[in-house]
Amino acid sequence: MNIRLFTLALLTSTLPSLASAASFNKGDFIAAEKLTPHGETVVSLKLSKSGKAKLKKLNAESVGQPVHSEIGGVATDFVLKVPIEGDQLQVGPYSESDADHVVAEINHK
Repeated sequence: MNIRLFTLALLTSTLPSLASAASFNKGDFIAAEKLTPHGETVVSLKLSKSGKAKLKKLNAESVGQPVHSEIGGVATDFVLKVPIEGDQLQVGPYSESDADHVVAEINHK
C-alpha cells in the first residue's frame, strides 16, 4: 500500500470521531495576540459572538474530545481537558512564523 492510500485510509478511519468535535475558524475570533510565556509561542484569541456560542457548546459536549481549529491554513488540533471560562482562548504552541500568520489573519480580516 503506498503512503497516499495509507493516509487516506487513516483519515477515513478517524472521521467518525472527528465529526462530533467542535471546529473553530477565523470568523469565530475578533482579535489575536502572540505571546511567549515559558518560552513557547502561543496565540491569545478573543472570541466573537459565534465563537462564544461554539465555546458554550464545546464546554457542554466536548470535554475530552478532539477540537480542530484552522486559521489561514495553520491547523491546530487539541483535546479540551476542562471547560473554558471567559471570552478568550490561548492556543499553541506554534512556531514563530505560524503564530505571526494566525495573528495577521485574525487581525486583518
